Amino acid sequence: MKVDGKEVVVFKEKGVDVKIAVDLVSNACDKKVDTVVLCSSDSDLQPAVKEARARGLKIIYLGFEINPNKGLMYTTNRSIIIRNSEILEALIRSSNIVH
Repeated sequence: MKVDGKEVVVFKEKGVDVKIAVDLVSNACDKKVDTVVLCSSDSDLQPAVKEARARGLKIIYLGFEINPNKGLMYTTNRSIIIRNSEILEALIRSSNIVH
């Protein structure tokens, strides 16, 4: 897509939450994995998380300090919250590696 004559990348999220929910429950039912790391703060996933956990799937919520989802923090087995300072530190380190 072009904006003001410049090429711009646009990300679309349509249907991603439904796909994640289906994957959670189907993986729990099929016993394909025993643990999942959920990198989404979409509270619409809570019913799927509850169902997957009821079927034995362990779910770790990976969120960000700037906007953690408290519902997912309580619904999942474990939460890992990435601090803003950790993100900045990683960006600084990676920019030093590139130069």
